[in-house]
Amino acid sequence: MIRNEELVSFFIIVLKCFFILIFFGLFLPRFLDYLLYNFISKPNVYDNSIFVHSLVRRNLDIIYNYIYVFEKFLGF
Repeated sequence: MIRNEELVSFFIIVLKCFFILIFFGLFLPRFLDYLLYNFISKPNVYDNSIFVHSLVRRNLDIIYNYIYVFEKFLGF
């Protein structure tokens, strides 16, 4: 009986870890990419404001590389 409970607990932990990996590896980077894309393509320019394009572009490149590496890791 204890062995079955440990086995069920193990599978629950594995599923939780799998969903966390999927969330941080697929959904979160795509969501951040969507937000940054809208931020870059539709910037609002106000008086006396400075838009730092190179900093945002570098963060966008980091997210693209993260998505690429994770998808290659999963074999998509």
